Amino acid sequence: MEPRTHRVEIKVLVSVAVALALSAPVPTASASGHSLRARPNILFVFADQLRYSALGSSGNKIVRTPNLDRLARQGLRFEHAFSSHPLCSPYRAHVMTGRYGHRNGVPDNEYRLRTDQVTLPQTLKQAGYHTGFIGKWHLGDGPYTEDKRYGFDYMAAYNCQHQYYKIHYWENERGPIQFDAWAPEGEADLAIRFIENHRREKPDAPFALIVAWGPPHWPYDQYPDQFKTYDPAKVDVPPNVPPQMEAFARKEIADYYGNVSALDEQMGRLTAALDRLGIADDTLVCFSSDHGDHLSSHGYGKPMDEWMHPSMRASKATPYDEAAHIPFLLRFPRRVEAGRRTQAMFSSVDVMPTLLGLCGIPVPKDVQGHNLAHVVTGEEGPPPPDSVYLQNMGPGWPDRKKWVGFWRGVRTDRWVYARWYKDEHEPLLFDCQEDPYELRNLAGKKEYADIQQQMEERLRRWMRETGDPFETGPRDPKTGMLILGQEFVNEKWNRK
Repeated sequence: MEPRTHRVEIKVLVSVAVALALSAPVPTASASGHSLRARPNILFVFADQLRYSALGSSGNKIVRTPNLDRLARQGLRFEHAFSSHPLCSPYRAHVMTGRYGHRNGVPDNEYRLRTDQVTLPQTLKQAGYHTGFIGKWHLGDGPYTEDKRYGFDYMAAYNCQHQYYKIHYWENERGPIQFDAWAPEGEADLAIRFIENHRREKPDAPFALIVAWGPPHWPYDQYPDQFKTYDPAKVDVPPNVPPQMEAFARKEIADYYGNVSALDEQMGRLTAALDRLGIADDTLVCFSSDHGDHLSSHGYGKPMDEWMHPSMRASKATPYDEAAHIPFLLRFPRRVEAGRRTQAMFSSVDVMPTLLGLCGIPVPKDVQGHNLAHVVTGEEGPPPPDSVYLQNMGPGWPDRKKWVGFWRGVRTDRWVYARWYKDEHEPLLFDCQEDPYELRNLAGKKEYADIQQQMEERLRRWMRETGDPFETGPRDPKTGMLILGQEFVNEKWNRK
């Protein structure tokens, strides 16, 4: 595929709050002494619904991910990275704002991101970066006029599509344009073009590019034939898959791994382009995922499985490891020693402040995440958080049927604890050290009462520290969603 370059005139429609926040002149050096020329490029790539356990670098002996495994060896691997709200749109809003859904206006899928807050691309652009986003956006439909790009100079994006051989996208205001290839391959083409154009046109400025892939989100069978090589009989089915669902899970996992291996090839193309252009050492490369996938673990199905109990119709959005635990690989040769692993607790809201910290850029004051740049570089600094705050804020769509419900949780390096609004379901407490597949719920057991109380106290601290109105805020009488001033992407839903 040979992508085309187009120029369009765009009308500037930026909110007053953001315009004021970003009106200062671009600095040539940060307070920490990072000159504009010395700041690294950023290539941040994430997949959709890729769970932690589905990479070779995570210890998986079946899936083949040589390029991602090499990336892990060349940099740092976060062992305890989590999607604090394991769902598509909320994760993206976390990365964009460094704030939780009850503060950034995206408490579930199908909400637009508010413009009265400073975003990651706006902050990077203010510091002299050329910014781009390619792939699944899921925070609003195209065309992407300047007021809908939130600080990205260039977007080649679409809101939410999962027919990977039929995806069409908007290139800023131009479109829709249909890929003539598997979508991640077309997106890699666009990403390489963006980097090449940047090197030619803006050689003295750094770039920041986010690439968001749709797979391995279902449908699992839409990926290149050359990767359809996994035998369902030989895939690793975890013991938390119910026996009656095992045959079905095997087929899904085989295709899921095929998607992951196909993505790995595209990641190899991106890193090879950095090598070819001579900028690999000057580029901060991250690979992650917006959340995981149950793939039948604990008996969960899909949102469309109406034959199941509503509380089990979710392959994500749960407190379980399969949904919340995600890979996070980071390579930055100039500052990060190769082959390192960290046990630091790392949340999706920590992505924005940590990237800014690594680039020597001040973190906006309203960001709730933690800057763990010192953890990445192995330098002295404040201790990382002792836990990650987890949440699911509701069904989102105004007419959507009930599913996993409203819950809040805490994940430490050993324990996970979660409870539901008004005790809709029984609370969960798992010892992830002794019970890594989370098969034995310890909540309510007398011998673990002290642990449960400690986790409950930590949960309440997270609620206070983040201003989460989980137990006290007004709720929509129809959906049960917290009323936070959020707006749907679809205007007709806002009128209901």
